[in-house]
Amino acid sequence: MTPTHPRDVTQGSLARHIWRLTRPITISQVLFMWPDIYDALWLGKLGPHAQAAAGLTMSVRFTMVSVLMALSLGSGAVVARYVGAKDQDGANLAVLQAVILMIAASGGLGLAGTALARPLLVLAGADSATLPLAVLYARIIFAGLIAMEMVPSVGFMMTAAGAPQVLLGMTLFSTGTLLVAEPLLVSRLGVEGAALALIAANGIGMLWGMGMLTAGRAPVRLDLHHLRVDLPMMGRILRITLPAILQRGAPNLAMTYLTRLVSAYGAPTLATWVIVQRISNFALIPTMGLSRTLPAMVGQNLGAAQPDRAARSVSLTARATVLVGGTILGLLALLAPQVLALFSRNAETISTGTRAIRVLGMGYLGLALNYVFDAAQAGAGDTLSPMVINLISMWLIQVPLAYLLSRPVGMRADGIWLALAVGWIVQATLMGWRFRQGHWKLKRI
Repeated sequence: MTPTHPRDVTQGSLARHIWRLTRPITISQVLFMWPDIYDALWLGKLGPHAQAAAGLTMSVRFTMVSVLMALSLGSGAVVARYVGAKDQDGANLAVLQAVILMIAASGGLGLAGTALARPLLVLAGADSATLPLAVLYARIIFAGLIAMEMVPSVGFMMTAAGAPQVLLGMTLFSTGTLLVAEPLLVSRLGVEGAALALIAANGIGMLWGMGMLTAGRAPVRLDLHHLRVDLPMMGRILRITLPAILQRGAPNLAMTYLTRLVSAYGAPTLATWVIVQRISNFALIPTMGLSRTLPAMVGQNLGAAQPDRAARSVSLTARATVLVGGTILGLLALLAPQVLALFSRNAETISTGTRAIRVLGMGYLGLALNYVFDAAQAGAGDTLSPMVINLISMWLIQVPLAYLLSRPVGMRADGIWLALAVGWIVQATLMGWRFRQGHWKLKRI
């Protein structure tokens, strides 16, 4: 098989390039997010404590893997610049160094998570009834963290290089494996089976993706014959990655704290929150697909010395996001009771979840716009500005407001939903203002 070539987005119709990149990215995101929905359906058969156990584990995991999220941003920005400048050797070297960093980071975090699963879950708010199940689930997930994280990390880096088909292939293999493995393993092993199914599925996807890169069937190659540590290239990636760790870690840590606040109202409420998150994230997949075209659109056009073209691509994507996201979230708010009934027959769960979805609606539209400006800044290699804005919106607005509304004001979980919505709207407003200043156009990598 001959290698595919990265899509050249530095000339031609912006709308056409965005649409062509969006299609495989969106399909990949459906396949990537479907396991969350599928997992929730099967865990729902085991009861609210199983849902809560998985939710707490994933909350801790997302906080810890902020490093991997940042690495995918940093490496994607560097690779996109080399691709835009038509420097194949530089792009190949950047991919190799990024993969080395990703394996080292995910392996180290996996060992730490496996060893510290119990105290981490207690900090996250696990009660005595949920903790034993959560520890079982978490130790399996962290033991297989390399498989869990290499699929999104490598996939998003390749998307920034203009090759979203690599992520599509990885997620296709992962999802296909999960569809078969989860029913079999959950029916036999319960919560442990759900975790093993996720690890096995992602492991298959990871092996396929790494095979594509090493065999030269992707636009950039993972050349193991020249396997070495290149400190200058790693330095370029890490200069973008380090502020992005705090940028990604701040909201992830905030969500862990907010999950702890939600857990104070019992396992059924926590299970409801887990379900609402998964449904809402799945509903926002089309807007995520749009935003994830921007590392390629911005990075490659800056690499080709066309900053105005990069800016126009962001403006076009933002308008499409408002239209698509607003339509989907409006329908979800209207049909919330019917959607939630697919995951639970408990009337209280459906009632609580319906209020959450409807209160969070405008906030999620703000979050979708935040993804657009965040991806644009990341494509330019500017992760410092989003980091500062994340810290402001999350820790100075969202977290304090969630505590005040839920506890002193007495709104309970409804206060947390309102605080989340306000925080995301403020964050999107600040990100849009920062982007319009245009400093990202001058960023050097």
